[in-house]
Amino acid sequence: MTNAMKKIGIITLTRQNSLAYSALRRIVAELGYKPICGETIGTDCIYFPLEEISLVGYDFLGNFFKKVGFSDADTILISAPYTVNLFMLPKVICCLRSISSAPIIIGGNEASNNYKNLMLHRFSTFVNKVVDIAPDFIVRGSAEKVLYTLLPLLDKTTMRQSSWGRDFLKTLLKIPNMVFWLPKRKALIGTEFSSEDLSERDIFSRVKYGDKSIAITLQRACIWAKKSQGGCLFCAIASQFGKDFHCAVQSNFFVQDLSAFLEKNPQIKYVDIWDDTFNISEEWAIKMCGYLKNLNQNLGREIIYSCFLRPKGLTEKLIKKMTETNIKAAFIGADALSEELSKRLRRGCTIAEMNKSIEVLAKGKILPRLSVQLFSPESTIDDVGITSTLAFGCIKNGESTVHVHLYTFPLYGSDIYRLLKARDNLKKIPSPLLRMGKNSGFEPYLIAYDYRNYDPDVEEIKQKTYNLLDIATSFYVRTYPGDTVDGHKLKDLLSQVRKWCLDAKKTHAKKSMWFMTILHQEDQGRGLNKIELLDFLSKNESVPQIPEHLRKIYGNFGYQYTLSRSFDGVMTGLVQNNWVQKTDNNGYLLSSAGKKKLQSMIKKEKTPQLSIAAYGNIDKTEFLKILENELHPA
Repeated sequence: MTNAMKKIGIITLTRQNSLAYSALRRIVAELGYKPICGETIGTDCIYFPLEEISLVGYDFLGNFFKKVGFSDADTILISAPYTVNLFMLPKVICCLRSISSAPIIIGGNEASNNYKNLMLHRFSTFVNKVVDIAPDFIVRGSAEKVLYTLLPLLDKTTMRQSSWGRDFLKTLLKIPNMVFWLPKRKALIGTEFSSEDLSERDIFSRVKYGDKSIAITLQRACIWAKKSQGGCLFCAIASQFGKDFHCAVQSNFFVQDLSAFLEKNPQIKYVDIWDDTFNISEEWAIKMCGYLKNLNQNLGREIIYSCFLRPKGLTEKLIKKMTETNIKAAFIGADALSEELSKRLRRGCTIAEMNKSIEVLAKGKILPRLSVQLFSPESTIDDVGITSTLAFGCIKNGESTVHVHLYTFPLYGSDIYRLLKARDNLKKIPSPLLRMGKNSGFEPYLIAYDYRNYDPDVEEIKQKTYNLLDIATSFYVRTYPGDTVDGHKLKDLLSQVRKWCLDAKKTHAKKSMWFMTILHQEDQGRGLNKIELLDFLSKNESVPQIPEHLRKIYGNFGYQYTLSRSFDGVMTGLVQNNWVQKTDNNGYLLSSAGKKKLQSMIKKEKTPQLSIAAYGNIDKTEFLKILENELHPA
């Protein structure tokens, strides 16, 4: 088979044509193979939004893949960037297997971090039978490190063979960053990771994702990941590889390629730079601005640029260069907009620094677009209230300059995943992926998600928000209202969340019940001081289980820290209402009026067990009996 005859199918499991898709297509073309990207059905890419693929039937997908031409493919590439793809992946692979014997290669964040579990939990149920749906190969990290060597080795017959020759296997073992099955699923093999930088030509890619705009990337691996040693909470793709996983374009080689593309596509007016660390290295950013400015001048028409920024260290010198380059919008990843939580999440900036960056952007007439997380780990009412209020101010005349992330799941293998696991703060739900058990049965692969919000009043607000949006679970990554932000709807949402925060701050209902319950447990009549109260509420937190390197970074991540932040506010309200009395030695005692209030609060609880922070569970019925006897002794 000649190179020109080889056909490579490409699929991405995301909302839109992606940069990963563009990179894969470029690799296939440069190898001299034919990419199968949907030309037979009149499109230039095959991608599946998560919501849509869950609705289509299995037979429909099989017929669809035939029409696309995947039954003629020699190899099929799948980009699966999110954990939630694991719910869709079995359907996609099963349908591909039904029409083709071509090797299936998967890459993406989840596959890179969780390659072993993904390969071992390789079965799924379809129409009352269990089917092996494991991919044949997983690529960890950048595809350029693997596919240029791997694709020439594969064809339709590769996985049909009962065994591979010694030379073929030795060649495979020399390819870095790869996990694969030996034929007939006899053994799972993982090759060593290569930390070498990609060449500049490998890094640059572009993708058309709108009628008038394209996106480019000048960093296939994140410079921020190198600086934080893979510690970014939003993306853990670099965490497995460490601080050496870094590369970035340094020369102007890409200008010629980009100019040629823009000349052939005169309808393109906007170029988005999808490097979310554009300003980490000012020297590098200024150099890139110079290249892009020259491109604009040579092209003979105006191209408008946007970029992604970290909200720290943005100088007037860089802004001046960005303005000259015609950068009109900057996306800023802020996570939380309150000071303490921003520091806690290691975002590397203060709110003052972020506000200063926004002011500097304004001087250059560059529009800031914020990206914030409304319910972050350890959020207090103040955190959510401040974030929603400031985000609210980013919506004018129905146009939103803010994206609000309701939840981000902890990616397997990341620091935040290990931290939440050590805190026993992860719940797990079964995915469709199954593993053969010891007793001939099957065990599901359990996907973890962060379920516990340390401030119980924030958890109440979060659940109300999900109900308002008709979201059944917090597991899915959601940016509300979606890719195209409806400013009016988002404004209504943030207004309601802000109102809930203001109302909750007046009473701190859940925390008040927690504190009063612990004060009731004190039977010496001397009261409890702040430290003692917090020690009781956090006594069963698993601090020793947290790895030392995580403790150095996050410190006391849990109830003791979170509740201490709002302690004064809660106690002030309890004392003012005479439900709690303050003692001479700065202690607190539950009053008779407090017992009556506690009784009424507990009666409203809907669960038979009261979960009190990390103190433990208390039986609701028994507790009410005790309070009744104390208030109305026989």
